[in-house]
Amino acid sequence: MTFNFRHKNYTPLFAMALGAFTSSLSASPSMSAPQLTISGQSTFNAWWFENKQQKYRNDSDFGQGFALGQIFGPGQGLPLDNSQMRGYGRGYLFTMDDSRLKFDVSGKTDPGMDYGFAVLVNTSTEQTSYDKTIKESYIWAGGSWGRLTFGNTDGVEDIMAFGGFDPLGGTGGFDGNFDRVVNFVTGTVTSIDLVGDTGKSTKVMYQTPRYYGFQGGISFTPQTGHQGEAKINSSRDYGKKGELNAFDRRSIAGGLNFLNKWNNGFELGLSGTAIFAKTQPEYTGDNWTLVDTDGQIVATNIGNNSGERKNTASFALGTMMRYAGFELGFEFGNNSRSGQIKDLQVETGGPKTNSGWFIDTGLAYSWGPTKFSIGYMYTKRKAMGLRGTFANGNLEFFKAKNRTNILSTSIDHKLAPGVGVYFEYAHYDMKNEGFNVDAMLHNSLNLAPAATPGVVVSATGGSFTGPVGPKQKSDAFVLGTKVKF
Repeated sequence: MTFNFRHKNYTPLFAMALGAFTSSLSASPSMSAPQLTISGQSTFNAWWFENKQQKYRNDSDFGQGFALGQIFGPGQGLPLDNSQMRGYGRGYLFTMDDSRLKFDVSGKTDPGMDYGFAVLVNTSTEQTSYDKTIKESYIWAGGSWGRLTFGNTDGVEDIMAFGGFDPLGGTGGFDGNFDRVVNFVTGTVTSIDLVGDTGKSTKVMYQTPRYYGFQGGISFTPQTGHQGEAKINSSRDYGKKGELNAFDRRSIAGGLNFLNKWNNGFELGLSGTAIFAKTQPEYTGDNWTLVDTDGQIVATNIGNNSGERKNTASFALGTMMRYAGFELGFEFGNNSRSGQIKDLQVETGGPKTNSGWFIDTGLAYSWGPTKFSIGYMYTKRKAMGLRGTFANGNLEFFKAKNRTNILSTSIDHKLAPGVGVYFEYAHYDMKNEGFNVDAMLHNSLNLAPAATPGVVVSATGGSFTGPVGPKQKSDAFVLGTKVKF
């Protein structure tokens, strides 16, 4: 029985650190020679796409019209040049996606403990830095008592979850590769990953044996931005991809699932996952600033330097069923107020914001070497918008509509073991009336306060993606082929 977990290339893990302990259970346990297994995959995709709106770059407040990296204060905003518009309009693109090789060394002791070491290497020619080339690196050990994992790999919030992503073919629908060609609206929820998802951050994880179909798991991640040998930095985000983001410390993720197959062929999976963590701002003492279209600062936390965030507390409930060629998956996820700025409502007098919730569902039917699937995802979030100007006396922070609809469908066909082709289509419909506030917050929290009060200057000098808003409709088609061994 196989299920597509949230991260499809997950391999159960464990740690050699228990080797000394288990060896003591035998007078002189002999070790079988470790075996090396190499596996991998690569995908070629041909895309055709159309986005109604493009992105702006180098726009300091993402939608209000002032240039990134320029000092600005009341009345000091610089207008945005139309030549700074960037992003995907309509066109076509060829990509090599999800190309990787996995090297897995595993062995077994006489007392029955399995152990090993695995490295997953990205082989994309675009990825050249160390933090992108090595996707996973971990050691593992396991036995009748369960399984332990130490290193850089997905946590239980990913590997133990079921949902609408499980039945989907092609690139994975709403969990696929459409970020290659779709311009996402700033501040919308477009991912099935919970806020606080630890990704490949360095962690310790334990999973119990499966008992009457049930299995539990827990993982601990000291800092969600940290990977591998990186130096510890508890006061500032590592700034990967050129941007600073809020991050978590002391992250604890838990998971419980049930998996069983009955004699009539019916399979059922149920899951519950959750993440709890202490959320840190982009860097200690950071500031956020909101300006109106005249460049007037209308709300800021400059002066208190708190930048504090709501702690992470998110969860998801999911299911997966399979019978007679049919597959059905469903998931509900709630991010609550995880990571939201604590003093935003107080300083603006506007409505409360949250990190949104989502549902995702997928349905598939397989006959012979062919599979048809359809998926749908809906998300909603409480956001804050800004309209009017201070000078005109009509300034308003209002409750903004924020929602996303994603519909996808795909047909997969296996040509031979390990080789297949697929066709996939996805439609994105996104709306966030508060995109300007979300974008300004993100941008200003990537800036540092200057010596003059009320004036902000760029700390990084980089350019950030965005904004797109307040709404976007995108259509994308992909014809692809995958080789997997």
